[in-house]
Amino acid sequence: MCNRIARAGLLASLALLATAPAQAQVDGPALYQQHCAKCHGDDGRASNMRGRLLFAQDLGDAKWQEHTSDAQILAAIRNGARMMSGYASKLNLEQQQALVQVVRGLRQP
Repeated sequence: MCNRIARAGLLASLALLATAPAQAQVDGPALYQQHCAKCHGDDGRASNMRGRLLFAQDLGDAKWQEHTSDAQILAAIRNGARMMSGYASKLNLEQQQALVQVVRGLRQP
């Protein structure tokens, strides 16, 4: 009897999970374009006028990439760095982590 009830509960839970909308995957590149590219540029080099004026970090710099941890990049996104404001209140953790991955992909040789 208890097994039948447990099995029925399990089946009901699985049915609910199957009908729940799939969580949308975060589009890191789109977030980068929306929040970062205006200063860091499409390629992360910060070679645009705004990037130069604000002394934006060259995110593609191989030495910077090598000496900067994911935790440090995440902290800069969350709390800000130099003249950059933080995004802790604007982006959730999943979005912030997606931006870390985009920044890692900007590394230049």
